[in-house]
Amino acid sequence: AAVVKAHPEWAARGWVGEEIQAFSDFLTFTLDSSTLLAEWAVCVFDTTSGFVDVYKGSGYKAIADKDRNWASTNTITLRYVPGHYQPLIQFAGGGTRRPTLGDVLACLDQTGVCYVVTDG
Repeated sequence: AAVVKAHPEWAARGWVGEEIQAFSDFLTFTLDSSTLLAEWAVCVFDTTSGFVDVYKGSGYKAIADKDRNWASTNTITLRYVPGHYQPLIQFAGGGTRRPTLGDVLACLDQTGVCYVVTDG
């Protein structure tokens, strides 16, 4: 809905809709909104390019800086293969927490993986 609100002409042209593949670029339209996604960080590991696109919601940093557990819960990692987005790191269970955005970025820096961060 945020994409259509920002670009109603895309819906009119049939560029967005139920039968059209979503793209991670659409996240930019919701990360600066008053939705729950504004409090999330989403890391998309693209298997076709080898790059990582990181989308950080406008409300993520303020809370993440204060609460590491919250930051871990609100960081999602996805693997993109053509036509599909799949969870890369699922719920760990057993008391193991998922990485925070800071953890993911530190790992990417250490391994030399190229990434871009888009702030909401």
